[in-house]
Amino acid sequence: MQKSIFFIFFGLIFPSISLFAQVDSCVFMFKKHTIKSNSLNESREYWVSLPMHYSDTVQYPVIYLLDAEWRFNLVRNIEFDLAGNKKIKGHIIVGIPHIDWELKRGIDLTFSHSRMEYDGEKVDSTWYNNKNSGGGLAFYEYLNTELIPDVEKNYNTNGENTLIGHSYGGYFGGYILSMNHPFSTIHIYDPSIWFSDGEVIEKIKNGVPKQDKVKIFVSYQPVPEFHSGKIECFIEELKKHQCFELKYRKFEEETHNSLFMPSFLEGIRWTARLEE
Repeated sequence: MQKSIFFIFFGLIFPSISLFAQVDSCVFMFKKHTIKSNSLNESREYWVSLPMHYSDTVQYPVIYLLDAEWRFNLVRNIEFDLAGNKKIKGHIIVGIPHIDWELKRGIDLTFSHSRMEYDGEKVDSTWYNNKNSGGGLAFYEYLNTELIPDVEKNYNTNGENTLIGHSYGGYFGGYILSMNHPFSTIHIYDPSIWFSDGEVIEKIKNGVPKQDKVKIFVSYQPVPEFHSGKIECFIEELKKHQCFELKYRKFEEETHNSLFMPSFLEGIRWTARLEE
């Protein structure tokens, strides 16, 4: 079980309650909102960072960031700098934290109970079960029917939605490519495609919905081989679908966690670049 815990790192609506709690930052402020979710049967926070010179007369693209408790400050400050220097579009950034990352994160971001580990080791039902995995459909319903509508009610958005997911979050982003989803761009960083022995690959093999072209940026690193091999199979499957505009990068010198920042820098400069 120690290996599983390690890889967690490695690896209608009730009327929304919008609690505008302003939080000071070294550069600018962000707001915390709370939704009483029917899909998840609990209250969930989301955090919003606005672009420089935000105006109610302008519509903005939105970045939806999974694992916000770790990545929100990094992403919003890099985005703020790139947009301020006219390298990318300015975005509203929506951080999506978990209530309990150690247990609830795995439930939120996975769709089944894996019988395989990240290095290819087979495991039994004591490793992945209802207490730590398999609630992805409910979490996806929350994003699609509660969170995104609440953001669009409170802010001026233009319908260009980007999802950023790392590890389990990358697996989540890959899985929903086989579903009707609201994202025009999905960033998938070192995803846990190994989960359930590559079920994400099988989902995409079975077909993807007809939709406008989706930009996909995939990054990964080489270890363990079983993990990286599944990601490479996933990339090859994505190449077969004309509805995906794909870019991918293997970071040979990075680790599972260290690749997040270079992945975001490269990915966002590609997917959100200003037209010349």
